[in-house]
Formats: sequence, structure tokens, C-alpha cells
Amino acid sequence: MLAGLLAVSSPAGPPIAFAQDETASFLAAIEEVPLMAGLTEEETPALDFDKPDGRLVETYAYGEVGAQEATDFYRAVMPEFGWQNIDGLVFTREGEMLRIELIPEEHALVVRFVLSPKSLQ
Repeated sequence: MLAGLLAVSSPAGPPIAFAQDETASFLAAIEEVPLMAGLTEEETPALDFDKPDGRLVETYAYGEVGAQEATDFYRAVMPEFGWQNIDGLVFTREGEMLRIELIPEEHALVVRFVLSPKSLQ
């Protein structure tokens, strides 16, 4: 099987690479969303609810990565997985909306992922 590779330029260093194969990391709570290298997902999602209108999921990841680096990564990589960027770090796919929020903390970046049915927006 061929592995696709996407390189994202980072002004602070070498390109960020994300392989689209079985070695790639994805969020456990939202399996269609890649997990950027350097981030660790919280073990238990803050919210995980499946309802007739669609899924409601809120989960967090954290790590020592820069906010701009995370922004560049997700804006470049998400379309490779069928997510359409509609504004900033807001994406849609198959009737769902994903919001990614970056929260700088003193020693780490916290990344909040919120998935909801697009119909609720």
C-alpha cells in the first residue's frame, strides 16, 4: 500500500510531515481527525454523545508545540481527510462541523476539538 505524505512548511524549522497510513496517529475520540505529532490526547473525552442528529464530541490534546505550527498543520492536513475548511480552524465534512481551538498555556498548547452536527450550527 502506498502511503501519502503531506509536508507542511514551518517557518521555525523543517517541514512537518504527516503520513496517511497505519503509522499515522488519529484522535481516539474522533477517529477521522489526525493528531499532530507532539500532541497527546486526553484519555477520556470531555463529551461523547451520539444522537439521532449526529455526534457531539469534545476532546482535548496538549503538547509543547506552537500555536502557529498547529494552525498550519491542521489547515494543510484536514483537506487530505475530506474536511473542508470554512473559516480559520473550522471544518465541515459529511454533515458534521469540527471546531479546533488553540489555548496557549504556560508550558504547553492545549488543543480543543469539538465535533457537532452541522445542522446544529
